[in-house]
Amino acid sequence: MPRDSIGRRVARAASIGGSRSYKSRTPYGWYSIVLAVCLIGLGLIVFSRHERQQAAANPSTTTTTAANTVPPLITDHWQVALSVDICGKIANLPKSADQTSGIITAGNGVVDIEPARALGKASEFEGANATLGKFLTAEGVTLTNTSLKLPSSVGKLAGTYVSSRKCGAQPGEVRVLIWGTPTATAPFPATNAAGVTYANGELFMVAFVPKTASVPRPPAYKVVAAFLKSQTTTTTTAPTTTTTTKPKGSTTTTKPNGSTTTTKPQNTTTTAPQGTTSTTG
Repeated sequence: MPRDSIGRRVARAASIGGSRSYKSRTPYGWYSIVLAVCLIGLGLIVFSRHERQQAAANPSTTTTTAANTVPPLITDHWQVALSVDICGKIANLPKSADQTSGIITAGNGVVDIEPARALGKASEFEGANATLGKFLTAEGVTLTNTSLKLPSSVGKLAGTYVSSRKCGAQPGEVRVLIWGTPTATAPFPATNAAGVTYANGELFMVAFVPKTASVPRPPAYKVVAAFLKSQTTTTTTAPTTTTTTKPKGSTTTTKPNGSTTTTKPQNTTTTAPQGTTSTTG
């Protein structure tokens, strides 16, 4: 075969397989992709580390509301007596306008505390939320340690009473006195009048009187005493049922030879109260 023919074939194969200039070309695209992947990965690592450090420095706080365990609870129903004494004149607060509140009065000097009555707002009247101040505010009464303001609904006693005002010839002062039970004879003063919490059966007197004046118990103390008595559970044991089985009658049989046979009554069992006694006849 002629050499020039072989040379042409070699040249054609070389042109098809690529030239020397193609083999020596640098793959910049490939290197760019690899570099981009490395940079992105490094960025993600740095970002993840930063997030962990922030989480450790500022831990999230989870707030859990525990169920109230301080009475009055939603299942409680309490009553206390409360009246106002202005320079010796005693009056009850009028009937509460909102009878769906957890703390109300019927205008008879009794404050009825029943958180469940408020339905979805029951928690607002449980535990430490059940305060004298909350009730008085709802009734239009403003009470501090040095002043007392009664609404017009109270009638002639309505007005503002402060230390500069007098009861007759003597200066008066605001006093909140508490009797622990309806039968207690001596009250104790409240140091933080508006923040006072209740206990079932207590008596309250919100007064503006001279310092040396004697303040009586609120008139509704008997009503509260009766309420406490009604809450006392009395257990009565029913008497034991007594069952008596009467004896069957005697049976007399005459035998052919003239003798007679008498069958005695069967046993009688009597159940006595608090026990069982068996008697054989």
